[in-house]
Amino acid sequence: MSPAAIIREAETQGIEYVGITDHIHKGTDPSFLGLLRADINSIETSCKVYLGCEADLPAVGESLVSPYVLANTDFIMVAANHFHHPAVVKPASASREDVARLFLDMFTYAVSLEYVDVIAHPLYVMPGSYNPLAPSLLTEKDLAPAIELAVKNQVAMEISRRALMPEQRPFLVWFYKLCKEAGVKFSIGSDGHRICDVGRTELVEPIVSELGLDDSDIWLPALRTAQHTAKPG
Repeated sequence: MSPAAIIREAETQGIEYVGITDHIHKGTDPSFLGLLRADINSIETSCKVYLGCEADLPAVGESLVSPYVLANTDFIMVAANHFHHPAVVKPASASREDVARLFLDMFTYAVSLEYVDVIAHPLYVMPGSYNPLAPSLLTEKDLAPAIELAVKNQVAMEISRRALMPEQRPFLVWFYKLCKEAGVKFSIGSDGHRICDVGRTELVEPIVSELGLDDSDIWLPALRTAQHTAKPG
């Protein structure tokens, strides 16, 4: 998964835009971003390559996105549901109600951050963590304020193969429909952790078609606005 290997695979597939989003967990030294930028800049390619990150949200009120991270990335993705990670807050209990409440609280906080560009796999329950049906307890009334914040702050929602999990797909498609109706943009991601995963966005084509998305619904880092240059408070 070196930048060169990722870019070459993208070229092979005829991909025009590539976003590289290494994880930033609690304790990660973000100085790797400067090295990664230099590595990417040294590669000649026909692809437009954007350097981003997928930063954990440790808890409501906490952020791993420092001024250094902002200065060394083209876009910021935030994962507000990495509850399987030891350094991320846990729900009060494993009940569906408590899990759903934490998902909503973390999601709402994530979209309130003006420097966030994309929410990674929103409201997706990681395998082996909690009841995958827990977020489906959330109603349109529960989600509406957060979706409105996403529109206000121009925060896009990622659609990746995570949304294909059979138990979670109906709720997530319903959630994406609410987002589209409100005017939220979408980022199509492969969530690739291996070279064979790079560019596998055709997997989510059925969801894209079901939502009726076209180019006007798609967010790209090139469209990042001045509104997103605010530093974390």
